[in-house]
Amino acid sequence: TFGAGEPKISVSILPAGASVKYEKIADAEPTTPIGWSLVDGITLSNNVTLEALAAVAGGNTDAAAGTINSKQTVAQAIQNIDLTETATVTETTAEITGVTPGLYVIEVQATGYTFTRMLAYVAWNDDNTAAVENTPVQAKGAPDQVNKEITAAQGEDHTSVSAGDIVPFTVTAKYPYLAQTVANPVFTITDNVTGGTLQADSVVVTIGGVTAGATDVTVTPTQTGFTAVFDYDITKASQDVVITYNVVVSEGVDPLTNRVSSEISSINGGDPTKTESMVISPKVTATVEKVDGNNAALPGAEFTLYTKASQAEATHAVVGGKMVAVGDVAEGATVTAYVKAVGSAQATAYNDDQTKALTTFTGLDAQKEYWVAETKAPNGYSLNDAAYALTGAVITAGTPTVEPIDGKPVLVTRNDVKSNFTVNSGAAIVNTTLNSLPSTGGIGTTIFTIGGCAIMIIAAGLYFSLRRKTAK
Repeated sequence: TFGAGEPKISVSILPAGASVKYEKIADAEPTTPIGWSLVDGITLSNNVTLEALAAVAGGNTDAAAGTINSKQTVAQAIQNIDLTETATVTETTAEITGVTPGLYVIEVQATGYTFTRMLAYVAWNDDNTAAVENTPVQAKGAPDQVNKEITAAQGEDHTSVSAGDIVPFTVTAKYPYLAQTVANPVFTITDNVTGGTLQADSVVVTIGGVTAGATDVTVTPTQTGFTAVFDYDITKASQDVVITYNVVVSEGVDPLTNRVSSEISSINGGDPTKTESMVISPKVTATVEKVDGNNAALPGAEFTLYTKASQAEATHAVVGGKMVAVGDVAEGATVTAYVKAVGSAQATAYNDDQTKALTTFTGLDAQKEYWVAETKAPNGYSLNDAAYALTGAVITAGTPTVEPIDGKPVLVTRNDVKSNFTVNSGAAIVNTTLNSLPSTGGIGTTIFTIGGCAIMIIAAGLYFSLRRKTAK
């Protein structure tokens, strides 16, 4: 154990759970022409000579900045060296203690991250009696996981959606750190949408806060997603990659599902490292039940669904609990809400066992305000002119959780339907029969009906009598 002041290498910017291995590969030898000599048993990889390695510019400056492994000669030289020593890790920092002047290969490993090997230059102190007290090295790597989320805007987080909604998405990833030894480095992000259509002209890619150009990334959009193929540039390693775009929600009951994946070259060869992220936004329903005055199922009524709208867009208004056409709203009336119709009217019909008469509105957004109103009564029944607010829909916002999908781990944000809308607090809506014209007890129209019939009979008799006389 070495106390304070003893020479060490400090490796910073480690993720939780990281481990650090290292190996000294060369000693500082001021008396040799190149100033270094290989440690016994060490052979540099890819036939790189110690002279070529020693000639790489940068030294401790690059080591401290974590950029020494961006040099191709360095990456080639240290690629396959066995690392047998383990550093002490404390939270986000590792220390390699008791070091002497020379060259050290360091490798960070952490689940879900890609790191490249590093080379630390440990120099002599000012009086050339020992190594410098501390040689700082920044671990160079980035998380593999690509992430996706809905961009909340104007108070709408789109945990639930309906047809026509424009949902803004944000995909984030770290530009990977791939050593110069990786042939044909791959960094690709692919997005797939179901239940919606991508707005192709909305896709914007930034790297390190700067809008990416055609020489940085090639984006190929389709109606169902896009592919972004990055022209790998090691100088952008560890920078934030952000892709924003919009999706228009489709008709129907299917949820809006957006799945993104990234592929990064494996630094050890083999298949690329692939991660996926998914966001699911469901739709909800509302069911209307119809009965007559005796609480019997009553098919044939038609209901129209309305959603809240601006006054300029509105076709109707809810006034005094009734649905009123905008043009018929009385001056000074208190308007509960301005609304517009959604789709066409839907009729109530018997369920399978004919015990209930129902109609269901599907594809609704739990976060929007809706009303239903009867717009046609069943034959022989009076119209129920009340406007019923839809209530009670609840969506449980999801948190990113790893789920196995298609045999692969996917980071899923699943917004779930806890409850659908109810109409009239779940109670059936009643229609009453049309009333017949009441009898007043007087003769009414009966005398006119009898008189009319008598005249018709007399006229018919005269007609046939005249025909007989004419025939004679």
